[in-house]
Amino acid sequence: MSTVETLKELDDFFRSMRQAYNSRDMKLYRSHFWTDKRFVHLDTTGRIDDGWGAYEEILDQEFRYMDKVTLELKDLRFNLFQDQFANALGAWKVSQVDPDGRTSETEGRCSFAVVRIRDDWKIVHQHFSSEPLEE
Repeated sequence: MSTVETLKELDDFFRSMRQAYNSRDMKLYRSHFWTDKRFVHLDTTGRIDDGWGAYEEILDQEFRYMDKVTLELKDLRFNLFQDQFANALGAWKVSQVDPDGRTSETEGRCSFAVVRIRDDWKIVHQHFSSEPLEE
């Protein structure tokens, strides 16, 4: 597989992941991740979810409580290693609407480590950080 094809594959992979999140389809969203207990998610508050199960519990609560969630990923840059491993760096923004109609938005930088497992890409590690406050 050529590098160009692999980069398109990764772009499609992250588009699909984002769409699954936005539709709150936990089963489809989960399919983008390595669901092993060694999976690590770092969020903007500094919370570390060790293992897919810990992260899924938090997501499940968000998906159930919020009326709408929207994840945007922008300007993702990929670094490929032998078409088997990649990291992605970019910007993110999440908008949430609660049951009372209040909207909150958070944005910042994100990074992902992805590995080709058999024929599929899986996120094995992700990190979200908030945008620094302007002075």
